[in-house]
Amino acid sequence: DGTLEQGWGSGTPNFPYLITPLQAITARASSNGQSVSSSLSDWDLNAAADAASKADYALVFANCDSGEEYITVDGNMGDRNNLSLWHNADNMISKIASVNPNTIVIIHSVGPVLMPWLSSVRAVVYAGLPGQESGNALADVLFGDVNPSGKLVYTIAELETDYP
Repeated sequence: DGTLEQGWGSGTPNFPYLITPLQAITARASSNGQSVSSSLSDWDLNAAADAASKADYALVFANCDSGEEYITVDGNMGDRNNLSLWHNADNMISKIASVNPNTIVIIHSVGPVLMPWLSSVRAVVYAGLPGQESGNALADVLFGDVNPSGKLVYTIAELETDYP
């Protein structure tokens, strides 16, 4: 669905609703006479590349989360073990960027991540953990309604060796 709206753990709420990026972007594009195609598998690189190769712009959603050690995801028990993205994201981003020069990566993360593919994408939107209006907030940025001019409290480096 293209989002990581919150971390997990004792402070995790249940949202009364969630607007996903796919829902909001599809609605916005439709109202402008544009269309959206999607591939929602993290692991089917060929299906995603096929959809991206036919698009004017390709949006790739990537995330990594953190919590209180009661869930294991991609070998991460609770808190993150490293600065890598989860769910095959680096491979997906590289594949999509190889077939679409207008690849935009949207990252939902609890902190900094490595971006070994950075020089091959058009843009990166670091969306953090946006909550239940995730999709609408992102659509506002992507369609130019708001300027994403926030500043992060940490550095995001391309490679791990870029950190001191």
